[in-house]
Amino acid sequence: MPSKTYAVEPIEPLLRESDPDSTLAPCGIQRLIIGSEALSVIGEAVSEILSTRQPASGSGKKPRVALLADPVRINRRGEDVKDVVEEQLGKRFEVSRTVLDDGHSELHVVDSVLDEAAAAARGKAAVVAVGGGTISDIAKIAVQRSAAEGTAPVLLTVQTAASVDGYTDDVSVVLRDGVKRTVPSCWPDVVVADTDVIAEAPARMNRAGFGEMTSMFTAPADWRLASLVGTDRTYSHNAVRLLSTVGLDLESCSEGVREGDPDAVASLTRALALRGIVTGVAGTSAVLSGVEHLISHMLDQYHAGQGMPSGLHGAQVGAGAVIAASAWEMLFDRLADHGPARVLPLEQTLDPERGRRRVLAAFERVDSSLRVADECWRDYSAKLEAIAWEFPRIQALVDRWGEHHGELRDLVRPAASIAAALNRAGAAVRLSDLGQHIDPGLTRWAVANCALMRNRFTVVDLLMLLGWWEPGDVDEVLERAAAAASAADAGKE
Repeated sequence: MPSKTYAVEPIEPLLRESDPDSTLAPCGIQRLIIGSEALSVIGEAVSEILSTRQPASGSGKKPRVALLADPVRINRRGEDVKDVVEEQLGKRFEVSRTVLDDGHSELHVVDSVLDEAAAAARGKAAVVAVGGGTISDIAKIAVQRSAAEGTAPVLLTVQTAASVDGYTDDVSVVLRDGVKRTVPSCWPDVVVADTDVIAEAPARMNRAGFGEMTSMFTAPADWRLASLVGTDRTYSHNAVRLLSTVGLDLESCSEGVREGDPDAVASLTRALALRGIVTGVAGTSAVLSGVEHLISHMLDQYHAGQGMPSGLHGAQVGAGAVIAASAWEMLFDRLADHGPARVLPLEQTLDPERGRRRVLAAFERVDSSLRVADECWRDYSAKLEAIAWEFPRIQALVDRWGEHHGELRDLVRPAASIAAALNRAGAAVRLSDLGQHIDPGLTRWAVANCALMRNRFTVVDLLMLLGWWEPGDVDEVLERAAAAASAADAGKE
């Protein structure tokens, strides 16, 4: 029998060190348990949290627990992890398992599934979610709905792969009119990441998790840029400081992730968990979601519109990060070479009717009914209004670029460096590496139109305002990204 080597990660000391003046929101996770044999403490962890919320009833009845899962079998040394969890919970609780299935090859966070999960959670003392990031997102919304009705069950999430960082935050990604949107949900009380289970996950999932990690090398710059132009007031230097501690040993585990080394996978698991916490305490996903995520969401929309399965989110984000860094590098180079630049006139860049036509033309490819286009226009039109309001500030930023260049440059890792790290981890470096029918035309469409889907200001929006996002400019960014990927293939940074 393997020894129990799980550990309860100390969240609060890390937060105090990075946020000494307590500017960030509190973390709602009470236990973050990572390591070998961590599954063995699930029942105990639920009991401990329940005991802090309500006194023992003395009735002799076992508290009721809802176990949420999808149909996918997850193994640990030949055993079905969901059966193991249910058996362990059954020693202490009355357990009912709900298998969520929307009839697709992969589960989506849609209203019918959320309704079923919420019904399963209603009236329960606890909800235990076992599976990937989708199940985690569904469970958080189910518990949120129960709380709105007056009683919030304890939520324990069992992480089964190091593929995403969404297990440890307080938001969920839902599918709304064919478009992925991030919405507030709730913190899990306990997250259990058994590294024995995660080490047995398909290698492509853990490599995708490494791809997800690379957004920390591009997204904070987009977040800071949005704060400088005034469209996002949430930027926090302390959140970025906390994030910087997460990736300290990221590159040292890259080759281990490629080989499936348990210690490397455990390091990746911890880094992803802490990333999720950063999102939660920062109060916005913008800290880790910029251009690279927009590109991934664009691909998801296209594949959903064609009735095709979506690719692994983290894998798409990793390849998108190489492109995002390339866009930043083009901006840095042009502002250095061209001297003072001018933002295009308001009537040319922010005309609502012109913007709407552009959005409809871009997303007609996804859905001929224009349902997706209408949803994207709702968000993009709000961004246009915010940009128009802050227009003088945007020109002032460009005029005084030298004051901000250094800070922004420090927040962006070179595209070649990101590509090299992905290559060492065996993760996708190019979107074409993903093998999901992503041809050059689809790549170009996703990159060229990524700013049109969301109300979030990024480097692409600034490039558009400067007149530097025409077809030839998009081609240059893709050429830069391709050069970074080729250098990674050759073992050069």
